[in-house]
Amino acid sequence: MIPGAVVGMVPALAGLRADVTAAPGTETAGVPGGGVVVGWALVADEGVVGGARVVPVFLAGGRAWTPDQFRQEHGQHLGVVVGQAH
Repeated sequence: MIPGAVVGMVPALAGLRADVTAAPGTETAGVPGGGVVVGWALVADEGVVGGARVVPVFLAGGRAWTPDQFRQEHGQHLGVVVGQAH
C-alpha cells in the first residue's frame, strides 16, 4: 500500500461535525472552518498496528477532506476534532 492512500471508505451517520483547531495566536486567516462528517476513510499507514487507520472525511471550503489532506493544504499545525453537530 502507498502510505497515506485512501484504501476504503464508508458513509458516516448523520449528526457528526469536524471542527478545525489551532493553538492560541495561530494565524488562521483563509483557512476554512470544519463541517459535516460525510464518511470514514481507511488510510494506509505503515506506522500503526495493522498498517492502516480510520479517519473522518468532512466537508470544508466546498470539498471533502481527510485530516491529512486538510493539513497538507492549510498547515500541519492544524487539528481536526470530531463531535456532535448542533
